Amino acid sequence: MSMSSVGMVYTAGLGQFLDIYLASSRARISGLESQRDALDMKTAIYTDLKSKLSTLRDLAEDMAAGGTLSAFGAKSTTSSDADVLTATAGAGAVAMAHTIHIEQLARAHSVLSGRYTSAATDLSAAHAGTKSFTITVDGTDYDVSLTINSGDTNEDVLAAIAQAINDVADIPVRASRIDDTDSTSKLYIAGNETGTENKMTFTDTDGLLAALGVTNASASTDTVGGYIYADLGGNELDAKLTVDGVSIIRSSNSVSDVLTGVTLTLLNEQEAADADITMTVSIDTDTIKSKVEEFFEVYNDAYEYLSSKISVDTTTYTRGALAGDYSYVNLWQNMRSLMAGIVSTVAGGNYSGLSQIGISSTSTGSFSISDADDFVAALTEHLDDVEDLFNSAGGIATALEDLVDDYSSAAGIVWTSKDAVSSNIDRLDDQIDRLEQLQDLKQEELIKQYGASQQAMYMQQVMLSMISSMNSWIQGSY
Repeated sequence: MSMSSVGMVYTAGLGQFLDIYLASSRARISGLESQRDALDMKTAIYTDLKSKLSTLRDLAEDMAAGGTLSAFGAKSTTSSDADVLTATAGAGAVAMAHTIHIEQLARAHSVLSGRYTSAATDLSAAHAGTKSFTITVDGTDYDVSLTINSGDTNEDVLAAIAQAINDVADIPVRASRIDDTDSTSKLYIAGNETGTENKMTFTDTDGLLAALGVTNASASTDTVGGYIYADLGGNELDAKLTVDGVSIIRSSNSVSDVLTGVTLTLLNEQEAADADITMTVSIDTDTIKSKVEEFFEVYNDAYEYLSSKISVDTTTYTRGALAGDYSYVNLWQNMRSLMAGIVSTVAGGNYSGLSQIGISSTSTGSFSISDADDFVAALTEHLDDVEDLFNSAGGIATALEDLVDDYSSAAGIVWTSKDAVSSNIDRLDDQIDRLEQLQDLKQEELIKQYGASQQAMYMQQVMLSMISSMNSWIQGSY
């Protein structure tokens, strides 16, 4: 037998040799790995379940909120003339109609200089040097300073004044040069905010603004400076309107402090003879219905997932990963009984169960709005009762939030379960590592033993071959 043929036998036989002597060790490692894989799968289930329960918990918290945060407080508005007035309404708004008339819109204080020939230099000739003035808005002074160079054109001077104003940090004013014709220019200055409280006051230190006509006490014309909109003592910069016959004056065209929970947006002024605007606040049944449907969708997702993990297949007897685990069977049972049960914290005669407002469940425990007409009617006619059913002290959303929070919180039951499984996985990993190390050592030892035995067999074959050759030579000699 040649060395190459011995090597082939050695290689082929070694695998069989190791399989025989390491079979028990490999089987044990394989068994531990199977246990670890099962625990890894269980960890993934806990992760998914916690995510679903956390989402449900957050949505239940939203549904359990009261007051201005209530999911059942959604309101919608309509306006009889949306070109004149629009409105938005929040949870605190009362569903009713209002009559509104807009006499005057709020305006920003604004002024304009006289008209100057753009290419001329009369402004720089009269006002060369450093010039300063102060603009005061709502009690805060903003100092402005600039240098006018002799020979600068009028348009350059006006632009420099505007730039100096705009460069002042945080100034609530904007300024610009306006070229009102091809050959003439003006200086425009206006406040950023509307209303008398945001009017500008000018302290004209060097007389520059007076010379430009900016501080004139009269309205500007095509050629003479003055105000465009100003406070003349009669709330000329404020919005003026009547709401349900009550006169209202506000500094902004966005009015949110007249009707509780309602923000009015004033868009256009009306003549005295114009018809009042009718603005109606209504219960936003579409938004509320969508929120409740979202709540059921999230609930069903978590409930059905949990159900699949605690169940036992009646045909194959395949057990879910959480089958028999009392903590999760109990959660499943409590979720179902809570949703299908009676709420005892509502006032007598009010809705006490979901089935009374057009909501039903399937045989598998999923809930949905099965009769939209009944549900919308309940919202329209008995909104407070529907809200109590969900967010009273023992309401469905309130109780569900408390129940699910015990499982989904940072140190809740799901986390504890997952942590215990993770500890078992770590223990199995340690066992597998030790067994694999021992197996590697044993394999090295077996390879040495096998090599020694193969070498001995090879030497035996060589000796036999030599003896056979010698016998043949002796026989041939005779």
